[in-house]
Amino acid sequence: MRIISAAMTALALAMTGVTAPALAMDDQATYWRFDGRIEKRLTSVAPATEWATQAWIGDDSTKLRLQNSGVIDDSGRIDNEGGTRGIDNRFFYSRRIADYWDAKAGVQFTVFDQGITRSGVIAGVEGVAPYGIHVDAVLAVSQTAVVSARLEAAYDVLLSQKLIAQPFLEAMLAAQDDPAIQLGSGLARYELGLRLRYEIVKEVAPYIGVSFEQFTGTTANFVAAAGGPTSNLRALVGVKLWF
Repeated sequence: MRIISAAMTALALAMTGVTAPALAMDDQATYWRFDGRIEKRLTSVAPATEWATQAWIGDDSTKLRLQNSGVIDDSGRIDNEGGTRGIDNRFFYSRRIADYWDAKAGVQFTVFDQGITRSGVIAGVEGVAPYGIHVDAVLAVSQTAVVSARLEAAYDVLLSQKLIAQPFLEAMLAAQDDPAIQLGSGLARYELGLRLRYEIVKEVAPYIGVSFEQFTGTTANFVAAAGGPTSNLRALVGVKLWF
């Protein structure tokens, strides 16, 4: 009976997306999960499609993670986003270092417009800060010896059992210029936005939103020289899912 009760509890937690307590039941058990979103970025200047996916396998303390994200404009070209995006692939190992916090390290391979590529190593931390703010901070060193730092933060505001507002922030800094991908030193880019999603079921949630993106400093000069806008105000339409 104890085995049946534990199995039913784990199934109920998995169906509600509350994975951490289930993992805590058995440190040696192996779990996996996939999270993803795809959205249309609507603007008269630079409309595009963006996606971000992540899959992991592991136990309560250690995981192997695979991430893929990218931006493609409406003409089918990879959007470099001032050297901060492209089509990005990351493979890394993460380990729990405190309650709700993981340290991680691995490798990164990014494809930019015109077939330009960058590879390198990454390391950082990811977890939940006070007030439930999800934070992902990564330091990277590319094959061209450019050191960069990326910060992503998001916070879920429950408006009802199914309606959730998520303000978010993204920012990237670089220590050196990398003109080939339009990346400049200093604060290269930041983006502020809000996504409002409705969970049809826990695993599927369409959303709408708005975001403001700004390129700064040398990166803004590179973007302008290539004929791109240095700031963008966008409407967002997409869907978030997990299983």
